[in-house]
Amino acid sequence: MTDIADAHLTRVHINREPYKSPNPTSGEALYALADVGKNERLYREVGGDDEDERIPRDETPLHLPQDAHFYSQKMLKILVNGDDHEIDTKEISYIRVVDLYVGSGGKPSNEYLVKYSHGPVDNPSGTLPPGQIVKVKDGMRFRVAGTGES
Repeated sequence: MTDIADAHLTRVHINREPYKSPNPTSGEALYALADVGKNERLYREVGGDDEDERIPRDETPLHLPQDAHFYSQKMLKILVNGDDHEIDTKEISYIRVVDLYVGSGGKPSNEYLVKYSHGPVDNPSGTLPPGQIVKVKDGMRFRVAGTGES
């Protein structure tokens, strides 16, 4: 009887721990299976140079290959001109900050002045120039303004 019940279960690894999951499943079910916290996001490891796949915390069906590997990553909350954003990296580039400011419809360029505050000990405050990156911590604030130059 157990063999029949296990027939639709697939072995997966989440944060290096093995689990058996129904297949197909959902992102919400995987988050619950491994008790992934609300301030974390789950990613499926992919091969080669491709970016790992972010798994949404919802009921979208997921088909699992045997022994798929997933990991969770803490999300950092930052403010860009007073708007909340979540990022999953410990560094952020000038262009990404500007992109968060102008949104998906705008064209990021080098025509903005980016200042930051409430940063980590290495860089508590300052100006982020074009082409550069800065270390990020939870609650960091960015202010983006046009330079008036073209």
